[in-house]
Amino acid sequence: MTFYYSPLEQFEILPIFNILGIFTLTNQFITLFIIILCLSLFFFLLLKPSTQTLYIIPNRWQSMLEILYIVILNMVLENIHGNYKH
Repeated sequence: MTFYYSPLEQFEILPIFNILGIFTLTNQFITLFIIILCLSLFFFLLLKPSTQTLYIIPNRWQSMLEILYIVILNMVLENIHGNYKH
C-alpha cells in the first residue's frame, strides 16, 4: 500500500468537534484562539498594575514588543516592495 502526501495537506481545515450541527470547531479556529489568547496575555502583562495603563518608560516586555513589530513590519515590506530600507 502506497501513500501519497501532498505539501498542501498542512493547509487543510479539518473539523474536530461538531456542536448540534450548527457550529464546528476546526483546527484553524483552535489555532487562532490560542494565538489570540497568548497575545492578550502578553499585552495584559504590559499594563502597570496600579492604574491599568501602559508604562511610560518601556520595560523589557514593551521593548520586546516594539522589536517584534519592527521585524515583522520590515519582513512584510521587503516581501511587498523588494529590498526596503527606511
